[in-house]
Amino acid sequence: MATSVVLVRHGQTRSNATGFVMGWSEEDLDETGYMQARRLASRMAGLQVSSIYSSPLRRTLATASIIAEPHGLEPIVLEDLIENNLGDWQGLHEDDIWRGWPEIRKQSMIDPSDVTMPNGESFRQVTERAVRAFDMVLSSNEGGQPVIVTHDVIVRVLVAHVLGVTNSIYRRLMINNASLSVIRVADGESTLVTLNDVSHLEG
Repeated sequence: MATSVVLVRHGQTRSNATGFVMGWSEEDLDETGYMQARRLASRMAGLQVSSIYSSPLRRTLATASIIAEPHGLEPIVLEDLIENNLGDWQGLHEDDIWRGWPEIRKQSMIDPSDVTMPNGESFRQVTERAVRAFDMVLSSNEGGQPVIVTHDVIVRVLVAHVLGVTNSIYRRLMINNASLSVIRVADGESTLVTLNDVSHLEG
């Protein structure tokens, strides 16, 4: 019996558009982000969605609620789906991060596998909790089509996990705002079916 898990990144925020990093901040979607979420909801309205899970942050919950409405569902909040705890980097502009922590930032852009954010989380910790959430969603939706609304980092580490590789490929993956990716699991084998589909945003 196959289970198809749809991974969704939240819609755009002002920080996404201006180069600031948000971490655990409670920033809402901007106008473009709400438009993206509505287009994504329209795209997904015809799917047989079994349940919808969301990170607890405002930008993900807003996206999840819009997607959930046509299905008459309420998003289920999973703490393990939250964004990476960026520690000292939260709220900073990319330029300030490069100036303040050039070596760590450089390594995070090459291969973040062993990187720990200053006073924040390591990518290993993020991966562990993301996989834990993914496994829980699978066990609760066998044969169904659950949706996970989360963040760029969570989608990327889950894709790496499904492909059976390390986070060394992290920067080779692109996960746009309001994109969807699909993972199919059958007989214990996981297959990446779709990655970073944003065709619903293209008119």
